[in-house]
Order: sequence, then C-alpha cells, then structure tokens
Amino acid sequence: MGTWTKKAMFVGLPRFLEQLLAAGFRKEAWEVCRLRSAEGESPPQGIHTYNCDLESDEVNTVFAVQNLDLLIYRMEQNPVSAIRRLDAILRLSHTAKVRRVFLISGDEVFAPGTCPTETDPLDPQGEPGRLLERMEMLALSFRAQGLSVSILRLAELYAPGQTSDDGLVGRLFGAALMGRALPKYEDPAAVSYGLLDARDAAHAIYQAAERDFSGPYLHISASEGTTMAALYEICSAFFPRVNVSAVPRAPRGHAVLQSRIMEQELGWRPKRPLAQGLKETWESMYASRDTYVEDVRALSRNAWLARIQQRVVPYAENLTGALLTAVISYFQGGTTVNGMIAFDVAFLYIGCMGLLYGKQQALLAGVFSLILLIYNLLGQGGDLVAMLYNPREFLHFVSYFFVAVLTGYFADRASYQQRSDSRVKRRLQYRYSFLEDIFKENLAVKDRLYRQIVNSDDSIGRLYRIISRLDSVETENLFTQTASVTADILDVRDVVVYVVGEGGYYLRQKVRLGSQTAEMPRSMRVEDYPYITQMLSEKKIFVNRGLVKGLPDLAAPISYKGRVIAVIQIYHLDFEQWSLYQQNLLSITARLVSSSLGRAYEWEKETAGRKYMDETRILRVEEFRKVIEEFRERRRIQPDYRVTLLPIKAKGLSYIELDHQIANSIRAEDVIGATEDGVALLLPDVAGKTLDMVRERLEKAGLETGESQSL
Repeated sequence: MGTWTKKAMFVGLPRFLEQLLAAGFRKEAWEVCRLRSAEGESPPQGIHTYNCDLESDEVNTVFAVQNLDLLIYRMEQNPVSAIRRLDAILRLSHTAKVRRVFLISGDEVFAPGTCPTETDPLDPQGEPGRLLERMEMLALSFRAQGLSVSILRLAELYAPGQTSDDGLVGRLFGAALMGRALPKYEDPAAVSYGLLDARDAAHAIYQAAERDFSGPYLHISASEGTTMAALYEICSAFFPRVNVSAVPRAPRGHAVLQSRIMEQELGWRPKRPLAQGLKETWESMYASRDTYVEDVRALSRNAWLARIQQRVVPYAENLTGALLTAVISYFQGGTTVNGMIAFDVAFLYIGCMGLLYGKQQALLAGVFSLILLIYNLLGQGGDLVAMLYNPREFLHFVSYFFVAVLTGYFADRASYQQRSDSRVKRRLQYRYSFLEDIFKENLAVKDRLYRQIVNSDDSIGRLYRIISRLDSVETENLFTQTASVTADILDVRDVVVYVVGEGGYYLRQKVRLGSQTAEMPRSMRVEDYPYITQMLSEKKIFVNRGLVKGLPDLAAPISYKGRVIAVIQIYHLDFEQWSLYQQNLLSITARLVSSSLGRAYEWEKETAGRKYMDETRILRVEEFRKVIEEFRERRRIQPDYRVTLLPIKAKGLSYIELDHQIANSIRAEDVIGATEDGVALLLPDVAGKTLDMVRERLEKAGLETGESQSL
C-alpha cells in the first residue's frame, strides 16, 4: 500500500550538500534525481542520475518525464556560461511547468562587513557578486512570467564529506592537509564570514520546500558572523598546527546574512555548534586524505604512462626502424636497395611508420631514409651537388617523401574516420542507454499508476476485506489477524505483537511474522525499555528516529478501556517507508484493532460460562478445538512458530482440582482445554528444551504428561 510521492531534482549542487538534501527529502518519501554535473563523474549512491548535460537535447525529455514538484539549482560563477545556462534551465522549468524552483545564490551580492536582510538592496563589491546580481535579475524576470522562482542565499557551508574545492572551509582545511601555509590577515578580527553547517542548511531548504515557500528571497545563514581570528582559534584545537603564511592579505570577508523570514515564518534556526561541526568536517577530510592522495598518485601514474605511450613509443619505434634499415643497408654493401629483388627496403620502413602513426612519423622516417641514402652515395664516391641534378637520384629522394605522404594520409584519414565513428558510436550508445533508462522509468511509473488505479477501484472492497478480517470475537484469531493486517496495510515483512501482562510489568510475545523476527525476545520487562514505558503511559506511537539497534522501527499501543493491552512492533523498514504516512497508517491500524479487541473482550466476558468448565479456565472441547485450529493458522503464516499440544493425565482429579493444581505451572499465554481423551495443554512457541522444562514443572506439581504433539 503506498501513496504518490513528490519529485525533486538537483542540478549543479556540491556533492556534500547534494547528499544531505537527498537523504532529507528521501526520508520524507520524496523521489530525488539529478543531472550529471561533469563528464565522466562517478554518480552518488542513492540518487538517480540522468547522464545528460543541462544544454543537451536529452534534458528536454527528462523534464517532460519527471513532472517535477521542485528544482534546486546552484547558480554557476563561470562568467562565460553562467547566465546562458541559467536561462536554459529557467526556460526548461517554465516549459515543463515545474511547480517550484529554488535558485542557490550566495552572500557576495552584498557588501562585506554588512548584515543584510532579505529586503535590503543589493550591493556587490566584486565581479562574482555582480555576476550573481545579474543572474538574480534574470530569475526575477521569469518570476514575473509566472514561474515560481525563489532565490535562496546561503552562507559559507561546511560539513563532513566536504572537499578542498568546496568553499572557504574546504580550501582552508585542504591547505592544512597538504601542509601548505594558511592565509595571514592584517586584521583577522575584522574579517568575518557567515559560517553554517550544511546539515542545518539542508534542513532549512527542506522546510522551505515542505511549507511551500514562494517568496522571492530567502536567507539561510547563522545569525552571527565568525571572524578569521575566531576561526583560527577554533581550528587550532584539532589542526596539527596553524601555519600562517608570512605574506599578509587584506580581504574584507563576506556579508553576514540575516535569516529573518526563515526564523519568523518557517521557525528555523541553526542548531549545530560551530566548533563541533568544524571538527567533524576536519576529521572527515583527514580520514579521506590518504585515499585522495593515492587516487591522485594513481591518476598521475596513468597519465604519465599514457604520455609515454603516446609521445615516446612512436619515436622509439621510428628510431628502431631507422637503425634496422641502416643495418640492412650495411649488409647489402652500403645500399638500401636489395640487388636480388631490386627493392628499396627504405620504402618498407617509411610505409610501416606512415601506416602505423601517420604523416608525422612517416615524414621523419623519410628524412632518416634520405640521410641514409645520401650517406651511402657519398660513401660510393658520389657528389652531393651532383645528386641534386641527377634525375635518377632526385626521383629517389622525391619517392621517399611521396610514400611518406601517401601512407601517412591514408593512416591519418583512417584514424580520423575511426575517431569520428567512435564518437558517433558513443553518442548512439549514450542515446540508447538514455532512452532505455527513460523507458524503464516510464514503465515503473505506469506500473505504479496501474496499481494505484486498481487499488482505487478496489478500495471499498479492500477496506471491506481488511475490516472483515478483524470482525471476530475470538481473541486468538484477532491477534493473528492483527499481525497479518498490519503487514498487509503497511507493506512490511517483520511484525511482532506483544500482550501486556498482569500489572503491566512485562510484555509477552503473542504473534510474530517475518523471517527476521525469530530472534526477538519472547518476554520484555517494561522498565528495561523506556520507549515501552512511554507508550504505556502516553498511549502514542513510538518512532525510532535515532535508529537505536535492538528497538523496533515503529511501535503502536493497542488500548482497551483506557489501558494498553497489547503493542504492535514493526522491524526492518525500508528507507522510503520512514515517513509520516506510514506512521498514520500504523495509528489507524492500531485503532481498528483496539476496537475489534474491545468487542472480543466484551464477548468473552458474556460467554465465559459457555466457553469454560464451571469455575475453571479449562476450555470446553468445542472451544478448545477452535483455539487449536487458530494456532494451526498462525503456524501456517509463520512456519518457524512452534506450537506443542501436551496431554495431561488427570488421575481422577476433577476439573476444578486440576485447574487449581496446574495454575502456577504454566504461562499466561498457555491454553488448557478439554479433549475427547481428557485434558491437554496448548503451548505456543514451545519445543525442545523448553518443553522439557514444562514437563518438569508439571511433575513437581504432581501431574503426569503424555506424548507431546507438534501442530
């Protein structure tokens, strides 16, 4: 059972901020995707990446398919392409009717040393700020055309996962990691920046999206600036050393944005302490330093080998060919022409170089061959000037270069054609892969829509089936159906139902579903689990937001006459199921079960005289048979749930005497009933050594047992 989700797309965001935003949005059941940031990048885990550029033809298809609720785009600071690319994405958003667009800007649009609010006029002091100002004006022009565009100005961000390319803190920490000197300021106490933990920024952006913020401007920043003197002092606690360069700098810092709208209208304030966040960022960058350095070294080695392969090898092979030709010439009596076949081996040498490496190496081989030919002719008593006027020798010279040019031309043409075909092939492969991804995505959307339509058409029938499964006056059947209905409604696998024992001191396992619930405790002492104490007192759903190991992901109390009588616990939720929607479904399920159990308890009180032997808790034969069948059904839906039927030899005892004698030897969840052959115990989740312990307790009470039977 599911619900239709909102869709968000990220474009141009730094990787660490992108990951934080994706985690926050996906946790609240948003679908998240992104466009490729750079050619050949490694896409982040958990975010669907469309492998196309913002200005490619394929991006139109992406926007048409996605039907976006939110687009978050960080405005670039490349003066050549920033405005063109911003215009492209705004046009796409307007054409595709994107419901909301958040453009990430910066504090450079204000003068350093100021504390501007969202309504203050812009006052950029540098080229980056003036570029951002022009892009903000472009965005407002699209806003005037009906596109819901909001400009989010962010302070300098830091967070674990940051790299040395990400902002002021990233560059500062990167310099420290590489052992480079840090910037020195003439007056570090006068240079301030608005520093903000990116985790707080991600939460602010999500809050703005979730509350449908539609204003033109929004500032996201810490309320107070941090001077470079204070920043260096904080960093000195975990830097190996703060090595400041001898050459002083005189920057004026940045403006410290005031987040009035975020605080007053959206109720957001930064929560993470500056020192702690900076330390965590440093530790993250320090931990990844070795990997980064090794990757850089490996890249350098590969690049060096590629340069060797591309530049050195052809010349080395050409030189080898020249030496080989010279050796052959020496053994042929000082000439490259073989007398037996009347063939000049220099042509073979030139042709091989031309066909292998193109005109450049072919011409070089021609030069080597010419030098060798002239040397051989001079050795035979020839004259250099006379060679130029001798038609035969001159044609020999020209033929070398003709062969070089001809073979080089064919090789270069083939190489160019191969590269061209390779580019076309890569383009076609990319296009095919892109269309295949789009097709699969459309197919998934179609399937979801189909299921939604089917569920909508069948909603009344489905609701009836769910309610009818809970329409029972048999408590054991209701507990079984509670687990089954919960798993069905919430689309989960692992569900455990506990009943609250007498006095409310213990929870005892009643029903479990799922392959991973066998290890769950059979009994839980309330005081050992604060969340259970809170549920029993407040009667509210528990959500394991801290992801504490050993605790359920979700839990809901089942109440009867103001008292919690049972608890539904859900384990191993998928990531996308951590949503308010799932919590509401569980709450509704718990209320349905509470109502049904209330009716069952009332019915049990009314019919107790007919169900039990007089003045005992021993079920009559027909009632005991119903319970046995119910436990067989429970065993069917959960095969590892062991149930044992243990006969008891009454030895002439009356039912009242037997009930009194057995009272302290069995658990509250065990069932005793009459059979055609006498009396038997139904022992849920009992087998092996546990069964032996039950036999020993009964023997101590003076009761003999027969041969057990597994249901």
